[in-house]
Amino acid sequence: MMKYRNTLIHNIQKQLEAWLEQTGPVPHEDLYRFLHSLKGTAGTIGLQDFSDVSHTLLVQMDQMAPKDWHTNEWRPFLMELITLSYELRLDQELLLNDSVGERENRYDQQPLLLILDDDVTLLMYLKEELEKLNWSVIATVYPHKALDYFHDMHPDCLIVDLNIPETGGFQVMKTLGEKIKKQYVPTTVISTDSDRETRFRAYRLGADDVMCKPLDVEELAIRLERQLRRKRWIDRILFLDELTGAYNRNSLQQTYERLLHEALRAASPLSLAFLDIDHFKQVNDQYGHLIGDDVLARFANFVQSSAQKHDILFRYGGEEFILLMPQTAQDAAKHYLETMLAAFCQLTFESANGPFSLSFSAGVVEIMAPEKPLSYWLELADDALYKAKKCGRCRIESPEYTQLAEGGTVKLKVAIIDDDAMIRTMLAESVKACFEGWITADTQMFRDGEAFLQSDWHSGPEPYLVILDGMMPNMDGMDVLQVIRSSPYTKKYTVIMLTGRTEEQDIVKALQLGADDYMTKPFNLRELEARIKRLIRRVV
Repeated sequence: MMKYRNTLIHNIQKQLEAWLEQTGPVPHEDLYRFLHSLKGTAGTIGLQDFSDVSHTLLVQMDQMAPKDWHTNEWRPFLMELITLSYELRLDQELLLNDSVGERENRYDQQPLLLILDDDVTLLMYLKEELEKLNWSVIATVYPHKALDYFHDMHPDCLIVDLNIPETGGFQVMKTLGEKIKKQYVPTTVISTDSDRETRFRAYRLGADDVMCKPLDVEELAIRLERQLRRKRWIDRILFLDELTGAYNRNSLQQTYERLLHEALRAASPLSLAFLDIDHFKQVNDQYGHLIGDDVLARFANFVQSSAQKHDILFRYGGEEFILLMPQTAQDAAKHYLETMLAAFCQLTFESANGPFSLSFSAGVVEIMAPEKPLSYWLELADDALYKAKKCGRCRIESPEYTQLAEGGTVKLKVAIIDDDAMIRTMLAESVKACFEGWITADTQMFRDGEAFLQSDWHSGPEPYLVILDGMMPNMDGMDVLQVIRSSPYTKKYTVIMLTGRTEEQDIVKALQLGADDYMTKPFNLRELEARIKRLIRRVV
């Protein structure tokens, strides 16, 4: 029986791949004949899932007028069959049937661990073992990337090896010292050197724990879990962002609901503004993260002291802030923010290179339909903020209320580079689900690295997510990654490498060449979505 199942799966994949590769439409009768044949054969040889899905699709086709099916029509129509085929092909359950709530709990709520270690083999081992515990792990061999990840991704826990060439682990801890204390990021130091003075120095610099190599991973996991539990408890009882003094995003939903209730009761307006400091990443790059932290703190203090007495400021993430403005209509809120912007532009900040000035951009929206969720208004305000930045920054914009219905401005471009047509299709659907209701993304699929590099599609200023297969004919993924990281515009690309489970050297090379993350095949699509969200929050 297994022989016949394998033959049927091969034939299904062969037909789907042929349709994916062809440019013309699929005739109605061909699609119907394919499903009809599949229904009978699959049920006979024990592939009941395929038979049931085929039956459901045939019922739907019976209610349609015959037509030619273009790729953008038949591909979503057959998506459940494509996913079933993909599951069996990889010979493992991909958990694609999780409910939305389970998916959110399982992946989006994972604690994020950041590991810095120059031993790539150990790095890979720790990442794989800790991810088995339902933790998300970002790993790097480069201190400068670890510093960037720390500031951009706000990890819940930091693991640092002391013996890093050029920039040692102590220097990394010293650089991050104040931020670790203010935001309470539990830090574990690992080292081959276990002498008394090394341990004392690590504790003085803020380490919460010190472990000596060789590591007992089970013990490491227990210690990390204890630290993460303490952090969760502290995060729950503290509603203020320690760095800026603004409220943190954990209290945004509750405060919004309270203010909305008061606005409805008093029949008064309520507006929401999304604020973003212009060119903030350049501040960090040019003057350093300590100056960047000072800018964030002074900006929050300026907004709070300039705002109306009922306004409430939240730090949403990085250099982004949310300002809730009760008793203020949209036009009045926009005017108020424009006055605030003019005053902020007059401030100066000090640095070793001399004084400098900054501006901010904002999108502001009035809550006109209270039945819509907070996420809807955040999206509208964020679209207006993006419009302000596209129009030159240092300005306040309001959204068009038809914006979401008609499709917002593209904020992110996603390149899927894989020589397997079915994998490309699966990844495209996964990306679509990942960004739906959050980011307007332009996704393009490329069958090889040369097609991607020769395309002018990625010549614009937008941030790019590149999902890159490590092994392809002609120009493989490593060559593409090397070209991307040698480009003067490398910072606009976030790269996730896909590689085979046994290709350890590929993982080592990918990390050394500057991949932001990697996943081994076969991979879990829901976990991929969660990792994408973690990485993309840095750049949009």
